[in-house]
Amino acid sequence: MAVSIKDVAARAGVSTATVSHVLNQTRNTKPATRQRVLDAIEELGYSQNTAARNLAVGRSSLLGLILSDIRNPFFPEITAAFQDQALLHHMEALVLNTNYDTQRTLDSVKRLIGLQVPGVAVLTSQVDPSISAMLQNRGIAAVYLDLGRVDRSISNIAIHYEQGIAEALEHLAKLGHRRIGFLGGPTHLPSAGRRKRAFYDTARQLGIEPAGAIDSDFTVKGGYYACSKLLSSAKPTAIVGGNDLTAIGALHCAFDRGLKVPEQLSVVGFDDITFAEYTQPALTSVQVPRQDIGRAAFQALWQMISSGDNDGREYPVQTRLIVRQSTAQAV
Repeated sequence: MAVSIKDVAARAGVSTATVSHVLNQTRNTKPATRQRVLDAIEELGYSQNTAARNLAVGRSSLLGLILSDIRNPFFPEITAAFQDQALLHHMEALVLNTNYDTQRTLDSVKRLIGLQVPGVAVLTSQVDPSISAMLQNRGIAAVYLDLGRVDRSISNIAIHYEQGIAEALEHLAKLGHRRIGFLGGPTHLPSAGRRKRAFYDTARQLGIEPAGAIDSDFTVKGGYYACSKLLSSAKPTAIVGGNDLTAIGALHCAFDRGLKVPEQLSVVGFDDITFAEYTQPALTSVQVPRQDIGRAAFQALWQMISSGDNDGREYPVQTRLIVRQSTAQAV
């Protein structure tokens, strides 16, 4: 038979109300009493009824985490950090993958609303205004990735893409590179547009004539074909990829064309995913601290949920260049 809260109370020698307060943290309990309850829970193997807990504390212990593509190596560390923070605060995270599909994003939000979650982290490449309005109108705390604004019940995590692209170009310029190409991402993604604009702006500031920019899809295969197109139309001595997967595709393209990296072509990525340091040669990349993003996403929701202060905040994320073996002096 299933162990009940009454069984725990009897074993600990306390009332069921005391057990409830310990489980739900709804009232301070003497340390010795609390420990007796926890010991009884462990001895009996009691598992709390989540629905009952939600009723006791007046809100769901479930948070939503919506991602663009869970297969993308950029997202696992974010997910793990978010879940770790949720567990530390006695919350749970329901992870939903949209695969860059607007309708799936909308369906995910509606599902989370139906579950009466108090907060949602929407860490997707783009967000339809109707989604943020839907969550805001229901008083659900939400944090977004590069939404570009904060508001009531809306927080924003801002990655400094411009800083990262500037670091990459400055590094290549110091190595003597003047013919630098850029492999970007999908034109409909705001983050991809920002990286491309930053490339041109920084090149102009450094007095560098860009060797061309090819838009791609932020995948290894896309990076391969975009690099092939760029090498056929220009003679760059260095290439900056809009993300690491694109840069890894460029490494493969250079290999197939018989170009030695970094002796004949330097390559820089963006994101510094785990795989970056294991490519051949190891990829120089702009590091985006993904664990910081996961922690900031949870902290943004927790601040709005627990404090009763619905005013959103901006959470800036800095980048830094990690120099490895894929860049060298221009020849």
